[in-house]
Amino acid sequence: MNCDQLAPLYQKYALGALEGEERAELDAHIARACPQCTSGVAQARKALAKHEMFPAWAWIAAAALALITGYTVRQMNNQNDQLAQLRKQMKLATMQNQSLQNRLELNHMVASVMLSPDSLPLKLAPKDKNMPAVYAYLHPHMGVAITADQMPSLSPARTLQLWFLPKTGKPLSIAIFRPDAAGQIALVAPFHIPRNEISALAVTEEPSGGSPQPTSAIAWMAQLR
Repeated sequence: MNCDQLAPLYQKYALGALEGEERAELDAHIARACPQCTSGVAQARKALAKHEMFPAWAWIAAAALALITGYTVRQMNNQNDQLAQLRKQMKLATMQNQSLQNRLELNHMVASVMLSPDSLPLKLAPKDKNMPAVYAYLHPHMGVAITADQMPSLSPARTLQLWFLPKTGKPLSIAIFRPDAAGQIALVAPFHIPRNEISALAVTEEPSGGSPQPTSAIAWMAQLR
């Protein structure tokens, strides 16, 4: 067989798949350093080497890996978003639980002062007859408890302030407070003035943060007997 007849067999030879008489013929050509056959087989082997570097299955595997990676990243992003949302909900639930716990503790304190036989109950009558009354309970050790219902809302720039009016001297600020969203007031505040030195309790409306002395007319007041 001549070189032209062997040329189509170079790739098969390079693959090691050529057998029989055809392989013997090509072996003979290569053995005698046939320039055409030697070069042709070398080029076939080189081409196969390049092809084997990135076989078809490798491209398929790479494409599949890219798809899986993209899906995994999207899933992780979704899970991270869900985790962030869950953490936000847990934080909100914790804050709500703490707020409820604080409210329960405050209500317990208010109830303790209200129900104590040592407390002096007082009704602070409103100057405006359309306003609800404010109730105070003076305890010599636990402080003063203040309660009210159906109170009107206040501007964020305003607050209510409780004063003790002593028999002599200037009014003493005891606490500032605001109605909650339901119009209720519940608080307990300490005081350090003997009850027999107090002539009255009063509530005024003041700027947010309170005032050293009343800046508006008394809105609620109760005289001590």
